[in-house]
Amino acid sequence: MFHGRKKHVWIVLICIALFCSTSTTAFAYGKGAKGPDVYAVQGMLKSLGYYSGPITGYYGNQTQSGVKAFQSRYGLPVTGNVDDQTLQSILWAYGNLKIPKKPAPPPAPTPPPSEPAPSEPPPSQPEPTPAPQVPPTSGLTAEEQQMLDLVNKERAAVGLAALAVDAELIKTARLKSQDMVDNKYFSHDSPTYGSPFDMMEKFGITYNAAGENIACNQSVQAAHEALMNSPGHKANILSKDYTHIGIGIVNGGPCGKMFTQQFIGK
Repeated sequence: MFHGRKKHVWIVLICIALFCSTSTTAFAYGKGAKGPDVYAVQGMLKSLGYYSGPITGYYGNQTQSGVKAFQSRYGLPVTGNVDDQTLQSILWAYGNLKIPKKPAPPPAPTPPPSEPAPSEPPPSQPEPTPAPQVPPTSGLTAEEQQMLDLVNKERAAVGLAALAVDAELIKTARLKSQDMVDNKYFSHDSPTYGSPFDMMEKFGITYNAAGENIACNQSVQAAHEALMNSPGHKANILSKDYTHIGIGIVNGGPCGKMFTQQFIGK
């Protein structure tokens, strides 16, 4: 793939962290179950188009029907219960969802040849500020700093530069986490701000590449491990196209905390 072009692709790798990290221990839950695991599965199935009911965290008839439809579509035993194989398949399908490429704005009209050239040159654009070697961390809470350290440790382990903190992305990431708590949803599409791209545009954030991770979990360490245990989610954290990050962690929601990581490449 031509890497120069890749930097201009606007893409989001949709990510989720469940109540606890997924393991290989055999288990299953179904109708009548309730809790953050059910809440997360309902959110994923809704995004995948297999569930149209409310995201309540209670495993009722609609959730069971959605699970059966998903199992049938992916060639799994149609039990209506979420077992290890079904959960892994839902995570895989959800992790591979992509927001369509945002269309580029139309080019500015070119003046006809007969039109005289402007008498003065256009004002020069300021040179972009290079990313610092050591990312600034001012303004982060202790938990947000912990998550940043975990992310940059993973990047350092594979020879990637650390992500710098962007003050504006911290604001939007916190707003997104708070919005999910306040409006009781778990999705990249916010009823308040729209898509991550829409949100960044509204707050005047420019970029060459952008992405977002969201997680619902009890602690920073558990959320980070769950994200890193999924190849698609791990790829977002380790993308060489991103140079800056904003992290927003808010107490609340069905899992205890809502996490938002927003990435941009400048």
